[in-house]
Amino acid sequence: MPCPSWLPAGLLLLAAVLAPGRSPAQPRSDSLRAEALRDFHGPDRTGKDGPLAKAGLDLLLLYHEYRAFRQEGGDSFAPSVPGARVTNGHVSIDAIARTSARKLRADLSALGLTDAATAGRVVSGRLPIDRVPALARVASLRSVVLPRAKTQDRGPSRPRPGAGNAVPNAAPAPAPPPDGSHSAAPLFFGAALGALFLTEG
Repeated sequence: MPCPSWLPAGLLLLAAVLAPGRSPAQPRSDSLRAEALRDFHGPDRTGKDGPLAKAGLDLLLLYHEYRAFRQEGGDSFAPSVPGARVTNGHVSIDAIARTSARKLRADLSALGLTDAATAGRVVSGRLPIDRVPALARVASLRSVVLPRAKTQDRGPSRPRPGAGNAVPNAAPAPAPPPDGSHSAAPLFFGAALGALFLTEG
């Protein structure tokens, strides 16, 4: 029996409907992290020999997130890097000089670093986020880290002295009478009642 002419087309349509769909597009956050990893590790994705490795992976990720935020026209920028201190398109950094902190401070000031301060070979300040690639190419820079936002830590609570030996809900022991005047009262009433029963018997 010859098969109907529409059967091959119907089978193809059915196969297309039942075939598994394509995997969803790569999340935006994953693609941004991939760009940061490429800048940090280089094409081989190993070592710290990427073209912008001196900026550090956290700062590179923050830069790519900020660039995407600017392109998409978002309202407020919230980086995924924990504790990063970001305000008005600037990020707080601690940059370590290769040799001279004075030279590094001058180079970073030329990039737009504000509120600069120096301690030893560390130059701290607020850098425009869009200048991160230029920062990574500064010859006087050895490396850079992001100072984390500080949180108040009260530490573990300590038990009060003697609290470990205390008995919960224990009632205080009754205080002894201030003198011996009241201690004989129960004996007196007991003796009187005994005498009363004997006389009645």
